[in-house]
Amino acid sequence: MDVRVRWLRTVVTSIRTALTAGALTLLVGFGALSVLSAPQPPAQHLGLSVQDEATSRILERNNCSTTGFGPDVVPASAIIRDAHGRTRLVSFDHGWAVFNNERPGELIAVCLGRPRAGG
Repeated sequence: MDVRVRWLRTVVTSIRTALTAGALTLLVGFGALSVLSAPQPPAQHLGLSVQDEATSRILERNNCSTTGFGPDVVPASAIIRDAHGRTRLVSFDHGWAVFNNERPGELIAVCLGRPRAGG
């Protein structure tokens, strides 16, 4: 009879452990699901400063890329952030000098320039 009692305890312990693991898995899964399905705040509430919005407009208006263009493309201009924290549109040569630490500032993006009207 002692063998049956041990076997029964083992079965009960196994079932209890499986139920506990299953409940914990469901709890974590539902928690993750609630975080992932939570509504995202609109872009204007993400903490973007006025300067970031202005920089975004300059980048868009001048057809800029923060990662560069293909090797056969020579950008027309660049966006830099100067030592005073101002974002400026400069010539590509000026931006390249900033990139090579020959001039002060930080290179933000390179630009193809404004799209031409009618083309």
